[in-house]
Amino acid sequence: MKDTNKQVLSPLTKLFLRLGVGFMAGMLLIFLFAKLAEGLLYNELETFDLAVGNYVRSFANGGLTRAAIFVTTLGSATVEISLFLIVGWFLYFRLKHTWEPVILAVTLAGCWVLNEVLKAFFQRSRPDIEHLVEAGGYSFPSGHAMISAAFYGMLGYLLWLNLRDHSRPLWYVWPLALLLVFSIGLSRIYLGVHFPSDVIGGFAAGGAWLIACIMGLEGIRYYKGREQM
Repeated sequence: MKDTNKQVLSPLTKLFLRLGVGFMAGMLLIFLFAKLAEGLLYNELETFDLAVGNYVRSFANGGLTRAAIFVTTLGSATVEISLFLIVGWFLYFRLKHTWEPVILAVTLAGCWVLNEVLKAFFQRSRPDIEHLVEAGGYSFPSGHAMISAAFYGMLGYLLWLNLRDHSRPLWYVWPLALLLVFSIGLSRIYLGVHFPSDVIGGFAAGGAWLIACIMGLEGIRYYKGREQM
């Protein structure tokens, strides 16, 4: 006999639960970024950066360097903008989704602007070691790590949403997105263009921006769903 007393959460309750979880996760990431910024301002990160950076670069060899250069390219503006144009076109013209490409654009452009503002505020110089790729501007937080966390995180979220709506397998989406973002950040340390704390700070700031954008999209999806009721 089926349980007819089982209570199903309303769409509004689900929305508030998701927003609440997102808010708490975002606050944790902001707290992490604030602690790193405090350590940077009071010169408390030197030992950590030196130890972790030296350990990562201790594995250096020709093959790994070529792999790191390839991976770091995936976090470049050229690749990310190209992917945005392709995915945005597919979402808008093929799937007829209006808000998803808009939110993807806000995620990418907004994170880039925020990264530039943060770098201009902290004005941290890059590591004084050999750089295996060209890199200009300030170091904290890492732009590759920050923007990749937000952009590829949003790509993963949009893929997860659309697969879920079509009852497709979902298990691989987040592990692949996390692996890609982590690899891009790690490549910046390996190539000598960022301190480890730059990358962690980038992950924290990019993750917080990603959560804010996802929360915005969740709100839009809820109200668009109400219009169709």
